[in-house]
Amino acid sequence: MTIYSEHWSLKPLEIPQRSRLFSLKPVAVGTSYTESLSSYLHRLAQAHCLSSQKLIMGEIAPLILIFEDKSELLAKNLSHLLGNRDAKPAINGMREMTGKLVTVLEELTMRQDLHFLTLLSWKGMIYDKGLFRNYRAWCPCCWEECKQENKTIYEPLLWSFKDVEFCLIHKQRLIEECPNCGSRLPVMAKFSPAGFCSRCYGWLGQEIKCEEKIQKYRVNIQGISELIALTPQLGYKPIPIELTRKLQLILLVFEQAIGKDLKLLGDLGGIMESLRIASTRNQSQPYHLVKLIIPVCEKAKISVSQLFGSDFKELGKILFENFSLELKL
Repeated sequence: MTIYSEHWSLKPLEIPQRSRLFSLKPVAVGTSYTESLSSYLHRLAQAHCLSSQKLIMGEIAPLILIFEDKSELLAKNLSHLLGNRDAKPAINGMREMTGKLVTVLEELTMRQDLHFLTLLSWKGMIYDKGLFRNYRAWCPCCWEECKQENKTIYEPLLWSFKDVEFCLIHKQRLIEECPNCGSRLPVMAKFSPAGFCSRCYGWLGQEIKCEEKIQKYRVNIQGISELIALTPQLGYKPIPIELTRKLQLILLVFEQAIGKDLKLLGDLGGIMESLRIASTRNQSQPYHLVKLIIPVCEKAKISVSQLFGSDFKELGKILFENFSLELKL
């Protein structure tokens, strides 16, 4: 046996499978500040030194529109492809195009966590009409802080929601117009690096010292934040009929609590009527997150995470303890 046969092997090396696009890791998945899919697309384009439009129309669109004529594909732009003028609801929500984008993007990057950058997991559970903004919104303090601390600048999915008007960290109202040129910014533009205006390319971050009173907005923002953070932790796909059963349980608890203490009628009466109508009509239809689910959780003294993350018996135990009821399931 020669020295060469001892130290050299003719066995072919096992080369791991390579992804077509850079397998860029999304930011803060599993937290309230999970990155949005629109933000991820912009950062992915930057990683390839491409404009967002070139990346989407050159790499992603051909796989989505695989059965369409190439000449038709070339005639399309981002807004046409994504189904609406500003592209936000289609990208970060739960529409059909959202699913197609995620499927193709996960295939190209060989990642399995990109659907958490949208509300796809809640399709059929949460009513999506009017849920999202039509234009970009941002906290200038967050971006300025990220810049100063040399952190990744990105747009959280949380900022996409119409009912998220403030940043809970800096107690500042989210900005919807560029302070440099006054433009309202579309979610997907030809070139739109996070933290910069897609029209004048001015920096959008800013340090603001004074804080605004945000207490009356806190409940909705925290409820939406919990939903986003909970998504990757769910070990099952939520279904409307299961949520309906839980809401009916909450209604029962409210009725029992009022029977025990009539003073609660003033506090619970209004939400009970809304809950009774919704749980009777809906059955297997999506529920309104801000108008129903979050207010119900507040009145029931539970979090959105407890509503969706607890099984039926566990939720019942929590509710019975909250209202000091001696009931069993």
